[in-house]
Amino acid sequence: MELRHLRYFVQVAEDLHFARAAAHLGISQPPLSQQIRALEDELQVRLLERTSRRVALTPAGRLFLDAARATLREADNAISVARRAARGELGELAIGFSASAPFVPEIAHAIADFRNHYPQISLVLREIAGSDHLEQIADHLLDIGFRRGRAIPDLPDTLIAEPFLSERLYVACPPGHRLAQQTSVRIADLADEPMVFYANERSTFTSHLLDLLREGGVEPHIAQIVTDVTSLFGLAAAGIGVMVMVESLCTLQSPMLTYRPITDDSATIMLWLVRHRDPTLPCRNFLALLDSPTRHG
Repeated sequence: MELRHLRYFVQVAEDLHFARAAAHLGISQPPLSQQIRALEDELQVRLLERTSRRVALTPAGRLFLDAARATLREADNAISVARRAARGELGELAIGFSASAPFVPEIAHAIADFRNHYPQISLVLREIAGSDHLEQIADHLLDIGFRRGRAIPDLPDTLIAEPFLSERLYVACPPGHRLAQQTSVRIADLADEPMVFYANERSTFTSHLLDLLREGGVEPHIAQIVTDVTSLFGLAAAGIGVMVMVESLCTLQSPMLTYRPITDDSATIMLWLVRHRDPTLPCRNFLALLDSPTRHG
């Protein structure tokens, strides 16, 4: 039994007229009659009562019609699923990111656009610190990772890292703080200044920041280490210590904090996009929506 046999039968059952059914199907009447007989012979069941005046469904034919329609719906659905999967419109996309990456407008907009364009894709978003990004991408637990670092990550041959966005570093402090009275800050201005840090020295961003300070001749005065971005902002606002952050986090405005750029040439950090060299179709569709400032100069 072939799907076309079911389609022929359903059309005849709906029209109850072989000539009209043949016209709807775009074939001539004799082959249609032959195919219906062949179907009945294969099933060894009479599906239609035929007379010179009328065509009617037998009791078995009425039940078979419901089953045939259901089978055709499932077949059409299977065809649709296969075609949509081939276009990258079905499946899963897993993205790993550092705590600040969702505040980068290009990333936030791409995620929103992807949800709108591909609602049937299961979008998995995971906050991951440090080198765990690379391990999970290599193990195919993630499709894409956004990771901060001064230099290109050391990757296996199956992965590629693209520079996505270079961000200037900013200092956040209470409005009454001495640094808030300046229009900008130099690394040297942070000497002996109590500071609050995100995570610990194993954090990619924190490791970069500590190196940057020491290379600028400043030994960090660590007042507090936290593992939550909200706590970081809260402690800085409370005057426990100033914090250094990427520019995209300046969108988190608070009357209790003032942001000042660090103007040293070295006071930037790159956000890297790490992915497989041969990405999945959903991943390719996401990349097509992603507007990278670095890519566009």
